[in-house]
Amino acid sequence: MPRQIKQLDELMDGALTERFNMEMERVLRNVFDPNTDPKAKRQIIITIEIQPNERRDAAGFTMDVKSKIAPPIKMSQTCFLFQDDEGNVTATEITKQVPGQIDMDGQEQPMPRVVEFGKSKKEQAN
Repeated sequence: MPRQIKQLDELMDGALTERFNMEMERVLRNVFDPNTDPKAKRQIIITIEIQPNERRDAAGFTMDVKSKIAPPIKMSQTCFLFQDDEGNVTATEITKQVPGQIDMDGQEQPMPRVVEFGKSKKEQAN
């Protein structure tokens, strides 16, 4: 004898509830991710489609649970750019203090990150 469905957590032997719980965990992890906007709204969307047959004595159920989470926040940095006489380019991050300077907590400002780029292939061919 078929089992009657009386509540959502009985649909598909609890699969709907299980998937909801998975998406809820995903959303809550996203809330605590420091790389996301803390005030951004998150969503959990449950879609249940019911397609009856012509005699209306049976129906196909299709369920989907998905979430919309906050994307990572944009990051920005200003860099000094330099090109030497041979065409090599260097990018250096700007720091808040002079490298080697001691801050109020006694921490030394590290040297800025420097990324060196060679010439482009087009320039190397010349």
